[in-house]
Amino acid sequence: MKINQQIIFPTPLFEIEIPEIDNKKLSEDIYELRKSDKGMSKSNIGGWHSSTQHNKIDKIFKPVIDNIIKILPDLPFNPKISNVYGLELWANINDRYSYNNAHTHPGSDLSGVYYVKVPKKDCGNINFIDPRPALSHGNSFIVERYTGGESTPRFPIEGNMYIFPSSLPHEVGMNRTDEDRISISFNLNLR
Repeated sequence: MKINQQIIFPTPLFEIEIPEIDNKKLSEDIYELRKSDKGMSKSNIGGWHSSTQHNKIDKIFKPVIDNIIKILPDLPFNPKISNVYGLELWANINDRYSYNNAHTHPGSDLSGVYYVKVPKKDCGNINFIDPRPALSHGNSFIVERYTGGESTPRFPIEGNMYIFPSSLPHEVGMNRTDEDRISISFNLNLR
């Protein structure tokens, strides 16, 4: 007997440590931006979601953008990423009891989040939800053996970035601390 296992429909998730960004300055700049940007409501329940910036992106985000551009060619895609032809980003300030409902980012290739300020204790994990909805209908055999559950949490760490397919459903848990959690989220269109 010959058994040839083939894993299909894999979903990449990249966690990147970026120690060279001055997160204290970036936090101050984001709080300053909030004074002039009333924000918008997307998946956020509470908190502040800045207006989405497209072509003319505020200079405060330059350190994050520079690192995104530097990281992309090193991601293990074949063929390698050769061109970013679309970038949009926004800042998030999640104060006490704020969270984000499950959502995706349609119209993009990759999405990501960079953590600028992360309070200690339970400030809300990012949870990636299995994109195969049929598995949630009683197929515990496969879920237990291949995914470990219907969602996979990742813990925010100041200075870390997650990059993932824009089609991957995700949600952010409630911030149960008295401090703000600050992040920058982004969408990329790539070649």
